[in-house]
Formats: sequence, C-alpha cells, structure tokens
Amino acid sequence: MARTSSKSSSESETPAEVGEATGTQGESISGYFRRLFEAKPRLLKLSNNDKIFKIWLQDHPDQTEVPLKVKQGLANIKSLMRKKTGKRGRRPAAAEARPKREAAPAAPRVRESRSGLEQLEEQIDECLTAAKGIDRAGLEKVIQHLVLARREVVWRIGQ
Repeated sequence: MARTSSKSSSESETPAEVGEATGTQGESISGYFRRLFEAKPRLLKLSNNDKIFKIWLQDHPDQTEVPLKVKQGLANIKSLMRKKTGKRGRRPAAAEARPKREAAPAAPRVRESRSGLEQLEEQIDECLTAAKGIDRAGLEKVIQHLVLARREVVWRIGQ
C-alpha cells in the first residue's frame, strides 16, 4: 500500500513520517538505509547526515546515540546509491574558480633499455662513492645532484 502525501517536495516531513515508510523491524543497517533512500530519494542529496541520524534515532528509541557502525553503514549505502543514480557531489569551490588550462602536448616517451639504465645507475653510484671519498663537505651540492639523478634513474627502471 503506497503512501501518498499532499505536501509539496519543498515542505519537509517529520523524521517519524519518513521512518514509518521504511518498515524498520529486524533488518540490517544497509537494508534500513536502502529502504529509507528508496522511500525518500531527496535524502541522498543532503551533504549533512544529521537529519538522517534523527530519523534513525526516532526509529530506534532504545538508542540514545548513533553508533559508529550505523554511521559507516549510512555512508556506504549513500555512496552506493548516489553512484547507482549517477548523482555526484559538488566540486570544491577552489577548483571551480580556477581557470582551465589547455594541456600541453605530451612529449614523446623514449623507451630506454633496462640494461642501459641499470648501467647508468651503477655509474652514478660509482660517482657518488668517489665524490664522497674526495671531499664530502666541499662537494655536497654535487652529491645532492647525483642522489637526485640516481633516484630518477631508479624510478625509470621501475616503469
């Protein structure tokens, strides 16, 4: 038996009215929230879950506070149902204000041979050892550059 309401969509219903439509006896947390969102899809649009928690607390009078498990269940079901309906969250204000830049054309990627990169890594290691042995304090900037170069080579080997 479907419930009909004479209220417009802009008018808010009391938490008890929404809870009655969900049939809350002995069902799982996700089942409870799934039925709630199916009965009142406008709740999916809410960014703050306080109203939904009030509904849950009214449907569970033995509870004085919403347990963490229920909060997690709500977040999971809300996310899944939003994804299912194609609803997305708002973009952050900073991203909206930022002007869009056209992407620079990608430079063609040159594939180096593994053995060549591994040889280069060994040679940089030898240079590092030599620089540290000659004058660690005096060649500190050279050593830093060699360390950065070695990291880049190791990263490329991992690609």
